[in-house]
Amino acid sequence: METPELPIDLPGTTTAAGLPEGLATPVQGNSLARRTSQKRQSLTGLKFLNELLDDHDHDHDHDNDLITSPLSPKAEQEAVPLSFQDDLAFEQVGDRISEFQEDEFVKQALAKGMDLREYAHHIESELDIVGQDHEDDYVHQSQAFVDLHGQIKSCDEILETMENLLSIFQTDLGNISTEIQTLQTKSVSMSIQLKNRMAVENHLNELLEGILVTPQLIRKIYDGEVDDTWLAALGDLNSKMYHAKARQGRHIRALKEVGPELERLRIKTVEKIREFLLAKIKSFRIPNTNVQIMQHSVLLKYKELNQFVMERHSEVATEIRQTYANTLRWYFSNQFENYATGLEKLQSVVGDKHEMLCTDENARKGLFGTTKALHQKTNVFAMGTRLETLKNQDAGLILIHVANEKNLKYPYEALFRSFNLALIDNASSEYLFLVEYFSKRSQPDVEGIQAVFSQIFEPTLKLGLANVKEYADSCYDAIGILLCLRINHQLAKELERRRIPMLDKYGDAIHMALWPRFQIVVDMHIESVRKAKTKIKPKNVHPHWIARRYGEFASSLLMLNDEQTDVMPRLALLRLETSSLFEIMSKTFPDTKSRLIFLINTFDLVLTLLADVRTNGAEAEIDHWKQALHQSIALFVEEELKPYFGELISFIRMVEIAGGVSKVQLDHFERASYGFSNTWRQSLLSINTSVIQHFSSFKNGTLVLHQVLGQLIVYYTRFHSLLDEKLQELGAGGGGAGVASQNTAVATSKRGWSHQPVGIQTVMVEVKKFRSNFLP
Repeated sequence: METPELPIDLPGTTTAAGLPEGLATPVQGNSLARRTSQKRQSLTGLKFLNELLDDHDHDHDHDNDLITSPLSPKAEQEAVPLSFQDDLAFEQVGDRISEFQEDEFVKQALAKGMDLREYAHHIESELDIVGQDHEDDYVHQSQAFVDLHGQIKSCDEILETMENLLSIFQTDLGNISTEIQTLQTKSVSMSIQLKNRMAVENHLNELLEGILVTPQLIRKIYDGEVDDTWLAALGDLNSKMYHAKARQGRHIRALKEVGPELERLRIKTVEKIREFLLAKIKSFRIPNTNVQIMQHSVLLKYKELNQFVMERHSEVATEIRQTYANTLRWYFSNQFENYATGLEKLQSVVGDKHEMLCTDENARKGLFGTTKALHQKTNVFAMGTRLETLKNQDAGLILIHVANEKNLKYPYEALFRSFNLALIDNASSEYLFLVEYFSKRSQPDVEGIQAVFSQIFEPTLKLGLANVKEYADSCYDAIGILLCLRINHQLAKELERRRIPMLDKYGDAIHMALWPRFQIVVDMHIESVRKAKTKIKPKNVHPHWIARRYGEFASSLLMLNDEQTDVMPRLALLRLETSSLFEIMSKTFPDTKSRLIFLINTFDLVLTLLADVRTNGAEAEIDHWKQALHQSIALFVEEELKPYFGELISFIRMVEIAGGVSKVQLDHFERASYGFSNTWRQSLLSINTSVIQHFSSFKNGTLVLHQVLGQLIVYYTRFHSLLDEKLQELGAGGGGAGVASQNTAVATSKRGWSHQPVGIQTVMVEVKKFRSNFLP
C-alpha cells in the first residue's frame, strides 16, 4: 500500500528581530513544537496499536496450541489467567482506539484506509528526519543559546541581588514597624503623663492663685482709694479668702502661712469699707440731696463693698445697715413732713358739720384743725370736677412751689392722692433698693429687709395715717371721704401690681380710719333729713333746695359706686327718709293740687340730676323716683281736670257705678253734654295757663300737659261711648264708635236736644294746638 505523505512543518530560516539567523520566534517555535508533539502522540498511539495487534496475533497462535492439547496440566493452570489478560488487553485496545480516534492524523489515516503498521513506520521515519533536522538546527544555533543562557544567568544574578535587597528592606520595614509601635506606646504614656502633670499644674495654679497674696494687692488694699480698681482688688481678695476657706481641712502648709495675712487684709478692708459707706450714707443728710441718685450712682455701684462686709464682718454690716436705716428714716420723715405741711396750705375747705343735707349753715373747719372763714363756697354735695382726681391716674404730684405761685387750691382728696402717691413711689423704690442692696448672694434676707423698711418708714406712715385720722375726725364731706377711700383702693391695687407688700397694713389702716367716718357722715345726713320733717316747710311749689342737694349727693355716691357697692345700704336708707320728707313737706300745702305740683317738680329735679349716672345701683335709684313721679302726675291729672270738667267726670263715674246707661235718663246726658259744650274751649286755655305757671321745666311741663289733655280725650271718648249706647238702647242709633259725630248730633236733635254734642275729632284738633306749647 502506498504511504501518503502528510504535511510536516519544518523549521524555517527566517529570523526574528534581534535573534540569530535560523532561530525561530517564540510563536513559530511554539507552533512547530505543538505539531511535532501531536505527531509523536499519534505515532505513540500507532505503535501501541501495532504492539497490541502483534501481541494479539501471538496470543491467538498460543491459544490454538492450548486448544490442541487440552489435557495438558500446564494448560489447565494457565487457562484462567489467559482469559483475564485477554480481557484486559482488549479493554486497553478499546480504550486506546477510543482515545486515538480523535487524533487528527489517525483520522486521516483511517479515512484513507491505510495500514496502521505501515503508516506508523512511515511516521516514525519522518520523525527521525525531523529530529535530525532539529538537532542540526540546534547545533547551528548553539552560540545563540549560549548567549541566551548567559543572559538568563545574568538576570538570575540581578534578580537574586534584588531579592536580597528586598529581603533586607522587608527586614528594615519590620524593624521600623516595631519601633513605631514602641514610639506609639511611649507617646501614649507621655500623653497620659502630660495630662496628669497639666491637671496637677492647673490644680496647683488654682491653689497658688487662690492663696497667693501679692505685694501689689496688699498695697492697693492698704493705701489705695476706694474706686473701681480698689473694687477689683477687693474681688481678688474675696476670691482668695473663698479658696482658703474651702481648703481649710486639707492641712496645706501654704494656707497656714497665708492665713494670718488674709485675716489682716480682711480687717483692714472692712475698716476702709466702713469708713467709705458711712461717709456716703451720712451725706444723705445734706440739704437738697437726691437720695435715689446717690443710691444708684454710689451704693449700688459699690454694692460689693456691702456684700463683703455682710459675709466677712457681721457686726460692721449691722452698723452700716442701722446707720442707713436711721439716716433714711430721718430723710423720709423730714421730707414728707415738709410736703404734708405744704399741702395743708393748699387745702380748700369743703363742708363742715353745718352743711348737712337739710341744713344751710356756712361755718367751716380746716383740714388739720384750723378754723377758716368761708370765702368761696364749694358745693359739698355735687361731684363736679372732683371725679377727675380718681379717674386721671396719670396725673403727677402736686408741686407746692408751682401751686403757691399760681395760688391754686385743692380739695382734700387731691392732697391725699398726691401725698400717698409720693409715699408709695418712694416706698416702692426704697423696697426694691433694700432687696437688691442688703440681700446676700445666697438668698435674700426677707425678715431683715422688712425690719429695715419698717424702721425707715415708720414715722412717715404714722404721719400719713395721723393726717388722715385728723381729717376724718373733723370732716363732714362724705363725697371727699368716699373719694379718698376709692383712691386708697386704687393705690392698693397699684402696690399689688408692683408686688410691694410692705404697705398693705398702711392701706388697711387708712380704710379703717375713713370708712367708719363715711358711715357717720351719711348717718348725719340721714338724721338731718329726719329732723327736717318737723322744721322745714316749702315756700312754693317749685323744687325745694333739698331735692337738688339730694339729687347731687345721690348721683355723686352712685358715680363712686362703679366697682364696689358698699354705699348702697345707706343710700337706700337716705332715699327712704328723703321720700318721706318730701311727702311730709307736700302736706303743708293747703290744697291737693299744689301738693302734687310740688312733688312732681321735686321728683323731676331729682331724676334730672340722676339721669347721667350709669353705674351699679343707679337703676334702682332712678326707678324709685320715676315711679313716684308717675304716680304724682296721675293724681295731678285728675286734680287738674276736676275744676274744669268735674261734672263730666262725675257723670261718667256715676254711670259706671249705676251699672250701665239703662238706669240713667237721657236728660242727664244732655246736661253733661251741655255743660262741656259751653266751657271746654275756655277750660283748655285755663289748663294750659296753669301748667305753664306751675311747671317751669319744659320737659316736665310737656309731659304733664300731655297727660292732662290725653286723659281729657279718654274721658270725653268714654262719654260719647256711653251716649251712643244710650241712644241705641232708646232706638235712635248713634252709630257707635266708628260712626262720625254727625250721626250722634242727628240722633240727639231728634230727641229735642237744644244743642249738638261736641265731636271727638273737634276736641282732638283743639287739643293738638296746646300740646306743642312746651316742645323745645
